[in-house]
Order: sequence, then structure tokens, then C-alpha cells
Amino acid sequence: MDRRQRQEPACKTETQWAVAVGRGGGGRRPGQPLAAGTCPSPTALLAGRQERFLLGNLQAHNQPASSRQVPQAGAQPGARKPRPTPAGMCSVPVPQAPLRRVAVTGGTHGNELSGVYLARHWLRDPRELRRPSFSATPVLANPAAAAACRRYVDRDLNRTFTDTLLVSRATPNDPHELTRARELDQLLGPKASGSDRAFDFVLDLHNTTANMGTCLLVDGAHNTFALHLSRHLQLQFPEVPCQVLLTRPPQSARESFSLDSVAKNGMTVELGPQPQGVLRADIFSRMRALVASALDFMELFNQGAAFPAFEMEVYRNLGGEDFPRTQDGDLAGMVHPQLQDRDYEPLQPGAPIFQKFSGEDVLYEGDSTVYPVFINEAAYYEKHVAFLRTEKLMISVPPLPPLSPTPTQVL
Repeated sequence: MDRRQRQEPACKTETQWAVAVGRGGGGRRPGQPLAAGTCPSPTALLAGRQERFLLGNLQAHNQPASSRQVPQAGAQPGARKPRPTPAGMCSVPVPQAPLRRVAVTGGTHGNELSGVYLARHWLRDPRELRRPSFSATPVLANPAAAAACRRYVDRDLNRTFTDTLLVSRATPNDPHELTRARELDQLLGPKASGSDRAFDFVLDLHNTTANMGTCLLVDGAHNTFALHLSRHLQLQFPEVPCQVLLTRPPQSARESFSLDSVAKNGMTVELGPQPQGVLRADIFSRMRALVASALDFMELFNQGAAFPAFEMEVYRNLGGEDFPRTQDGDLAGMVHPQLQDRDYEPLQPGAPIFQKFSGEDVLYEGDSTVYPVFINEAAYYEKHVAFLRTEKLMISVPPLPPLSPTPTQVL
């Protein structure tokens, strides 16, 4: 019998939940990294993930806040950590009720195949998405684009979920993705009305051609719940760098436009590097395990677990940098070899960022150090973005308090 088919006892604390379901380690000790070049089966990966998440992280959660550390990918021994900044403080309310309506969406871009094939698999067999207090809904976001193995049919679906577009009058000539965005808004939202029937959380799955590893995209530092979820994923996968990108630039008044914005809350997962139209088993398995861990975290929250305050290193989007171009708008150069694949690494003023076809180097002319991400992302050529500039911050995230017990949570 599949482990998700068993009725697990409702638990009020992380310890009780771990005792109830902390079984099996997939043949590895908790926290033991995979051997180089290996790709575990989904069953072994999920079993090991469950044990490490529910048992290994209890010690971290039960430590005093002052003694806990979030794994820092690429940190040098003795390196000085950035201090928390007021700009990174979180303050908005967190969910006051259990999460019951959760969606996992894949194929928002039809040629990002990890999410496409996970969504198709879960639509046939959703048992992996079941938890004692809720069952997540799998959604193939753009079936037409997925069938054609294209990013989109008429326009980028993940830039179409603005209030203005969603409430505009429908016409027969509307782009395919605008029609689909309205359908998804009715399924997962609606966004514009602020309706209580909107989904509690949407986890949107993406791939990138850039050397981004595992990147968790959160709208801003105000999203306390998503930041706690991100920290859980970092703790679970210490052997795999897991960075957090705050997507909204500072002082930005732009309207949110991504699929996960139609729900009450949401987050995007970006995994790479993976070419468009290609499946990689290692990235597919990692995405599958990340989703399972995210759902486990939501179950812990629903069962009344409390999560203490912590500090977290994040990258905040400052805007895009375009390629050098001719007067006609054509490319005049490419990403410099010294910058290629160095996502999240510091870029100093005066460092080369592009190499023109003539052989001339183009230097970064900013007045401060930035941290490029999505370097040479294939999908961003049409958006005139060679990479995104980010700043690295240390933010203070407040505690996530436990929910009030309900009859279903009593042992």
C-alpha cells in the first residue's frame, strides 16, 4: 500500500508528527549526501527526504533562535555575513486557518518539462500529493503550449495574471494565454475580487536554462509564510544550494503578474540548468522531492506546529541588464565567458559582462557590487534581459505561530 494511502493520525506537534510518519531512510543515513553521479529512484528519494525533514530538522527547530544557522550556499570559511537590514523586515499577517486548498502547477511554460511531466503524472496518480489534512490539486497550466513543447502559444502566460488583463472584456481575438489565464483565475482565484474561495497556496514549477540550481521565488520580504517554507527546504537539502530570490524590486509599484499571484499565497520554484524541451532525471527528481517537502511543511503548519524566528540570506531583484545591441536592435554581443554560469556570485564595477562580436569587452558600469542571476536565460532574450541584477540581504523573519487547535487536530 502506498504510504500516502494510509490514514496518518492527526498530530499537534512536530515531534508527534515525526513519530507518526518518520519511517525509512531510503538506504542512507539522514543527511548523508548522494554519491557523485547517482540518481536515486523517486521512492528512495522521497523516503529519505521524509525522514530527514521530519526527524533531522526537529533538532534545528527546537534550538534557540540565536543558535540556529541557515545553510549558506557557497559561503567561505570565516566569511563575514551581511547584517539584517530594516528593508528586509517582514510584517504582514500569516494564515489564521489550516491550508485546505493547495495547488501544484506545472507547464506554465510548455517547454519547461520537469513541471509538465510531473503535473501529467500527478493528474493520473495524485497519491503523492495527499496529506492527512489536505490533498493538493495538480494543474497543467498551459496544455496547448505543453503539447507543442513551446514556452507559449501567443504570449507569456506567466506575465498575464494582472488585474487589468483578468477583468478585461473577453473577445474572440484574445491571445490563447489570456483566455487560459482567465480560466486559471476562476479555478485558483479569483484574484481581483479577493474572494475567500481562492486557493490558499499555489506552488508553481519552472525550469531555467541558467545555472541557478534550486531557486525559490518569493514576491517580497513581507511573505512570512513563504519564507518559512523556503527555510524548511533549505534545511532539508543542505547538500544542494537552495537560494531565495525576492522578485519585486524595491519601491516597485508594478502589478503582480505571475500565476501564483491569483491565490491567497504562493511561490515559484525554479530548477536548472536544464535546456528547453529536455528532461533531466536529476532535476526531475529534485523537483519532485521539493514539492513533497513543501506539502509536508504545510501539513506541519496545519497540525499546529510553531516555527521560531530566524535570519535568512536572500537576493532581491534590482532589474534587468540588456545585451549590447546595434542601432537596429540586433544583438551586438554575448555574455562574457567570465560571467557565464556565475549566478549569485558578486559582480564588481568594471568587471566584464559582455563580449562584442568585434572582440571588445563591455564592462559593468554600476556603482556598487551586484549579484547576477538568470545569466543568459534563453527565454529572456525576447525580453531584452541578459541577466537580472540583485542585491544580497540578510533579512529577519518573524515567527510563524501555531494555529489554534481544532477537533481534527486532537490526538
